[in-house]
Parts: sequence; C-alpha cells; structure tokens
Amino acid sequence: MKIGVMLISVLWLAVGSEALAKSPPVAMLTNVKGKIEYSKNGKKWKKVRRNKFLFEGYSIRTGADGSAKLVNQGTGMSRDVGPNTEFKVAQKGGELVSGHLSKPTKSSGGLSSSLSKRFAKAQRYTTVRRSVEKKKKMKLNTIKEITISAAHPDLVWQGMGSDISYRVTIDGNTHTVSAISGSVVRFTVPELSSGGHSYKVELIKDGAIVYAPKKSHKLNWLSGDSLAAFEQGLKAVQSSAPGDDFLIANYMEEQGMTVAAMDKYRKYFSENADDIDMYPMLIKSYHDLKLKDLKKAEAVKYNQMLDSEG
Repeated sequence: MKIGVMLISVLWLAVGSEALAKSPPVAMLTNVKGKIEYSKNGKKWKKVRRNKFLFEGYSIRTGADGSAKLVNQGTGMSRDVGPNTEFKVAQKGGELVSGHLSKPTKSSGGLSSSLSKRFAKAQRYTTVRRSVEKKKKMKLNTIKEITISAAHPDLVWQGMGSDISYRVTIDGNTHTVSAISGSVVRFTVPELSSGGHSYKVELIKDGAIVYAPKKSHKLNWLSGDSLAAFEQGLKAVQSSAPGDDFLIANYMEEQGMTVAAMDKYRKYFSENADDIDMYPMLIKSYHDLKLKDLKKAEAVKYNQMLDSEG
C-alpha cells in the first residue's frame, strides 16, 4: 500500500505541471496607447504597457484614451481596438462585450508562424522533478547545431566545476578555455568563413582529457549573403515592433542563433519581470543550450511565480 502511494506521488511530481500546461497564445496586442488592462479571470486586472501576448479566455478592456491593434496568431489578421472597449480573447480573435473592434484586415507585422509549436514544447521544460542524488559520470552535453556571426560569436555550455578547464576544437583548430566556478561557460569564437563548421568541447583536469564527445557538432557562421538575409528579416521584426526584445529573441531563435536569443530573452525578462506567461521561452533556451542548472533554477522560479500569482 505504501509503495502504491509513493508511486502516485512520484507520478504527480513528474506530470503535474505538464497536465496544467498552458496552450500557446492566440493573439497579441500591439500599438498600445492610453489605458489598457487585461485579466485572466475577469476579476483581477493588470495594466498593459507594451506589446502583450494573449491567451484564449483572457479579457481586455480599454479606457477613454485607450487603443491598440489585436493581431490574431493563426490568421495574421488584425483589428483596431477602440476606446471604452471590452472583449474576450478567442481563437478567432476577439468576442466583443462592449465598445468597438474594427473588421479584420491583413497585418503587416504579425506573429511568428513557429511560435505556437515552440511555446508548446517549452511547456515541457517547466516541470520541476524531484531528483535522487547519485554519482554521475563526467560528461558534457553541448548544443548539436548553432548559428553565430561576428556580432553574435559566442558559444555557451554548462560549467563543470572550478577544477575543470575546456578544450574547444573547431575544424581541427584548438582553443583553451579556463576553468570557472559558475554554471555557464562562454567562449567567443574567432571569425570563421561563411557556412558550416564542426566543433567539439572536451573536459580537461590536471592536464589530462577526462571527457571527449564521440561526435563533433555543427556550427554555422553567418556572413555575406546569409548574413544580409538574416539582417533583412531582423529589420522587418524591429520595424513591426520597435523596441520589443522578446520578438527579436523569437526571431533569433527561429534562425538558429540560440545564444543570441537567450541573451535577448534574459534582457527582456529582466526588464519585464511581470510577463510570466511567456517565461517558458527563456527556460526553453536554457534547455536547448544544455544549461541544466539554469534550466532547473528558472523552472523552480517560474512555478513560484505562478503560485504567487494565484
């Protein structure tokens, strides 16, 4: 009987958060002006001060000076939101309660077509599992494929302790990285030729290799035409949502620039700590980069924020 209770407890710890996982956002408010508020339950209202992702069932209301654009995630269509308006967010856009919503028109900006899939995947990484302490083999996981450039040239990986240094090999050329006591090691890659390269990271202790990966991973360096195409897309995001670091991070993640995306997500959430809804995207970036300590710490933080939000 006791064993059965223990099994149930373990299962709850493993799947409890996933069972309550939120579906991806269905819309976004942009061009926010004046007094605008949102509510998750129609009772507690919070101010909207910037672009805001909206989930099905959320309510929005504007004051006498409030206005915005409502962009539908699925269709890419937008509707103007007028003053003294209240509506409920739905898959098809907005269900008007009072006030004015214009007829849908094609949006020049819109949301990333892949955001929904990546947000759904990010929910998996917000679960906090209770782990049993056990002796682990000395092993380092690094991201299998990543894109970098002269403006964003860094690789990162999990710190393995103050007595471990690292040897980075790129196309046969080696670089030594000193040991650190922190949880994240960052290495700036010297400029490379445009296109694909191989890389691996080995662990060094007392001058000897204590871990070497069986396979090298792929590093893509952006320059020339590929960099120009990336920058053109970046300018389009910046013009559609000026100053929105979240959408820039989202674009960088789409382009495989995972470290640059992580840095932008971190900047965004440090400045917008109240945007709990989209926090799983930061946790996903840590997961993708194999930063297990940060991933676990931020998953705990995310669940605490949800609990405090009530």
